[in-house]
This record gives sequence, C-alpha cells and structure tokens, in this order.
Amino acid sequence: MAQGFVLAGTHSGVGKTTITLALLKALKERGHDVQPCKVGPDFIDPQFHRAVTGTPSYNLDSCLMGEEGVKKQLEHLLRKDQVLVVEGVMGLYDGLGSRKENGSTAWIARLLKLPVILIIDGAGMSTSAAAMVKGYQAYDPELTIGGVIVNRISGEKHYNLIRSAVERDTGIPCLGWMAKDQRLHLQSRHLGLIPATEVDALKETLQRASEAAEQTIDIDGLLEQAATLPEPLTKMEKDHSDPRFTVGIARDEAFHFYYPANLDWLERQGFQIVEVSPVKDRGLPDSLDALYLGGGFPEIFGKELEANTSFRKDIKDKVQQGLPVYAECGGFQYLCETLTDFDGKTWEMAGVFPGKARMTDRLQRFGYGRIRTSPENGFFREALQISGHEFHRGVVDTDCPPVISVTKIQDPFDTSEPLSWKCGLTKHNAFGAFPHVFFESNPAYAMEWLKKIPGREEDS
Repeated sequence: MAQGFVLAGTHSGVGKTTITLALLKALKERGHDVQPCKVGPDFIDPQFHRAVTGTPSYNLDSCLMGEEGVKKQLEHLLRKDQVLVVEGVMGLYDGLGSRKENGSTAWIARLLKLPVILIIDGAGMSTSAAAMVKGYQAYDPELTIGGVIVNRISGEKHYNLIRSAVERDTGIPCLGWMAKDQRLHLQSRHLGLIPATEVDALKETLQRASEAAEQTIDIDGLLEQAATLPEPLTKMEKDHSDPRFTVGIARDEAFHFYYPANLDWLERQGFQIVEVSPVKDRGLPDSLDALYLGGGFPEIFGKELEANTSFRKDIKDKVQQGLPVYAECGGFQYLCETLTDFDGKTWEMAGVFPGKARMTDRLQRFGYGRIRTSPENGFFREALQISGHEFHRGVVDTDCPPVISVTKIQDPFDTSEPLSWKCGLTKHNAFGAFPHVFFESNPAYAMEWLKKIPGREEDS
C-alpha cells in the first residue's frame, strides 16, 4: 500500500527543505521505499532529494504540465508500499497570482488528495502559533492539514506551549519540532540554494538533520496522517525496445538542471541517454545522434569551461556538421561566443551562436510564459505553443533575429497588458533559449529537434 503527504511551509524560508531532507533520510534509514517530489519548477531542491534517497525527485507543476499531466506523473511514479514525500514551494497558498487554483502547494495537494503537514516557524511565539495555524486551516476548508511541525524553537518546553495551544484550538495534531541549529543551514546563491553537488560536508549535515528528526519528530504519527494512494499503474513502456539513437546530456558541476520527466520521455521515445561533461571530457562521443544541454551555473565555472578548448571546438565542429542540439538557459549561454560572469570576467564559450552572454545584477526574467514558435525561423517547421519557465539573471546580446516569442502567464484577474518578449537563437540544427519546458506537455515541440536526426523522421 502506497501512502503520501505534502510538506508545506507558511512562507519561504521557514525551513521546509531542511525538514524535508531530514525526514527523507530518516524514512530511508527505517527501510521505507521513498519517492520524493517537488511542487513547482525548481531544479535545486530535487537534487538534494536525490542525494538523500538515491532516487530522482520529480517536479509536480500544474502551470507547466497541466493538471492532468501532474496526475499522470504521479500515477507512473507510484510503487507498492512506497512513501511519497512532496516538498512544497514558497508558502502553502502562494502560486501564480491570487487565485486558489494557482499551482500552489495547496492546489497540488488538493489535486492529488494528499494531506499537508504544515511547517511553522515557532521562534518568538507560543499561543500566537495557534492563531496562525487556524488561519491557514480556515482559508481553504477543502484542504486537509494533517499535522504541524514546529521549527526553530528553543526546546521541548517551548514546543509544548505551542503544541497545547495548536491542538486545543485547531484540532490539528502537532507531530514534533526542530531546534534552531545553524549547522543545518543550507547556503544560497543568486538562484536559490547552492546545488547539492557543490555543498561540502553534505553527508554530515544530512546525518545531523535526520538524527534530530528521529529524536523530536513523531515519524510514526506522520505516517499515520499520510493518505493511502491508489494502486500503482503499469509502468509506461518504451516505444522502442532496442534504442536506435543516442542523446547526450551535459551533466557535471556546471550543467545539471534537468527535469527527470524529460529524460524519461526521451527514453520512452527510444533514445539511449549518455552523460557528457563540458568541464572534463575532451569531446563528444562519435556515437551521439543528438545533444541536450540543460541549465546550471556556467557563470560559476567559466574558467573551467574556457580551459576545455577541445570540447568547445568539438561541439562547434559537430554542430556545423549537422548534430541536432537543444539547449536551455545555462546551456544556451554556453553555446554563445562568450560569457561574462558577475565579476565582469569574460570567458570563451563554444561559439555556436553569434551572441555574447552576460550576467547582470538583477533578475531578467522570472515566471511562467507561453512560448510560441515561428516556422519562418528555419528551425521550427510549424507554429507551436508550450508553457515554459524562466528564472535567470543572464542576457544574450546578438544582432541575429530571435526565434521564439514568450508571453508571460499572469493571474487572470490582472487586467494589465501581459509582458511579451522574443528570445532564442538557432544555427544549423542547434536551438537554444532561456525557458525550461516539460517535453510531454507538447511533444511536437521537442520533436522539432529530434526529427533533425538522420533516419529519425520516418520513426516519428
């Protein structure tokens, strides 16, 4: 019997990622088969989930995947006797605009019929915590708040003050607490937490967090509050039992932003996936039929990327020879001529696209957008639409015409004219742009890239 719950915070910064990681590790060490997920488009928190569980963490984002896409994703993740742990995004009710049906943590929990375990910051309060929890409980009566975890408090005596008030006035059980501990703090940079691959002593931090959770959080009580989930479906099968084509993905300290659902989708289309490193490899394998360059932090590793001249030359040569390449955000910047980092240092990049990438001191784009392609640009052969997400401080300066248009998706109650912009470049069979997308939300969008593989057209 599979069961699951959502870990949500009252607001960003309440400590939900630390508590999520602590509980994932504690459940794993108890022998549970744990499947982590993350609400929203974030790439970094799922990397921490995977570091703890050894299992890819999947995003559940109704703004990018659609509500049916979220349900379908969950159906094909579930296994018998599995514990599904979903980490929320921002505050419980925060999402796109001010509607309740806005892709928020609460909306995803309702959509999937999962109870919410609400994480509150108990520092500096006692009985007032009950008023806060009661407000979150009353705001959406259709949402089930199954329990409360109190973070950043001084100790058990403080917790008992909060617990007695919350349980008396809301009827919601308190399931434990975590003390304020700077040793459990995860460092951040300009796009959120520093990725798991760059965090020194991560194992020590996670071990300390899980030991604390075992001591002060009622994990058995937490599992009692979890919802019983439907019987798992048969796993989605690959369209081709013997892969005929190979797709390389850039995976190293500079590039690691990939939705696992996209990689699953590629495998179901009959592709074998091979990892390559623009930082460490001398070049691309000759066996590659296509290349996928995801996002990441190339601006942090500009020196290493520039130093790998053989890889940069090889990718440029292979693109000129017709290799199909799809690049998102950081991967897009890598394919430009140069990349200027936050310190003003300019590094040589692959030089595929005639543009210069640079980092700025503020967010350039942040949020969801509706992407439209134009068949006049030479890469896309038909007009297509797909939802995407941007969150970056980079820009690309170029004299070449952009290849896609993006219109920001906003709250339907917002009557102002939505922002629109154009971006993206193509060269030969390579395409790069800032937005991240889920391939399965419109497979035709991804197929425009994959159909450029010789011999693939007739399979599609």
